[in-house]
Amino acid sequence: MSDAMAGVTVNASGDQLSDVERRIISFIQKEIQDKTVVLTRETRREDVAIDSIDVVNVVFAIEEEFDIEVELTPDAKFTTVGDLVDALIRFIPEEKRSS
Repeated sequence: MSDAMAGVTVNASGDQLSDVERRIISFIQKEIQDKTVVLTRETRREDVAIDSIDVVNVVFAIEEEFDIEVELTPDAKFTTVGDLVDALIRFIPEEKRSS
């Protein structure tokens, strides 16, 4: 595997995921009711019943994991897992994304 591919996974839809994306998705995975569902960036929030409490729990996990503070606005909307991942990544400094 080349150095460029290190820390990258290809999910079922063929998208390449960075290490930080995989880590965030694993936190989301732990919160959903149906543990057999394999989450992708395209997974719709409503299809796996990710509610606001799940999002709060994921935010807490991200804050602990990366030693950061996440301040999502109350009106933040997430249609897909990818939307949530992208919103959370914005709070993680670049130097902490690969640690």
